[in-house]
Amino acid sequence: MPFTFTRMGGLKFVGSQSYARDGTTSDVTVPIDGLSGGISSAPREGDLVIIYVGVASREVPESVPTPSGWTLLVNKGGSDTNSTDLSVYYKVMGSTPDTGMVISGGTQSTLNSMAAAVFVYAGASTDTPVFADANQNNTAEVDAPAITPTVLGAVILAGGAGSHRDGTKVYDTSGFSQFDGFETSGANDIRCATVGVGRFAWAAGAFDPAVLTFTGATNSTNSSAAVTLIIAPK
Repeated sequence: MPFTFTRMGGLKFVGSQSYARDGTTSDVTVPIDGLSGGISSAPREGDLVIIYVGVASREVPESVPTPSGWTLLVNKGGSDTNSTDLSVYYKVMGSTPDTGMVISGGTQSTLNSMAAAVFVYAGASTDTPVFADANQNNTAEVDAPAITPTVLGAVILAGGAGSHRDGTKVYDTSGFSQFDGFETSGANDIRCATVGVGRFAWAAGAFDPAVLTFTGATNSTNSSAAVTLIIAPK
């Protein structure tokens, strides 16, 4: 049977926010200083910031460059007529916390849109987060994989992004009912991106996230990518 470890201290939810915009080749700043739902509206020194960034493109997933000072945890792409590129980044804030994450060249095309979800925690381990990933063709729905933490007090983030041609549609909030909180946002362009990520305070056993249902039209030319990760306490 698996062992479960206990670490001293505890995670504190600082806050979350979402962001979406149309395509651009200019630098884009994903804001992280408008947090809500937690103990602060902005990250503080030592806080862990995790950002899911979804970019919608045509036929081939187009990733954005890793922002300076941030670490790319995972990049996942779903290929279809409307392709999805999902990148998950993280950073521990220094003595002067960032107010945003700058992506050079924006969405890399004026036709590609972007949607992002930001989650911030205090008291998090600085170890590389454990994660599982998946991608799907023919649907913008997000089916994040199951995961089983081994550290008491851990938090799970689960979700991803989809690509479609249906404007600023988001994910159905009923799909987040098993979570303690969530973020979802959509952007409109020739290729439209929607992001949806939920947070869950883990207690025991495997956690299998529910499928996030897209509120737009069902279309076999859509795609999605998903990542489930564990944030462990120090």
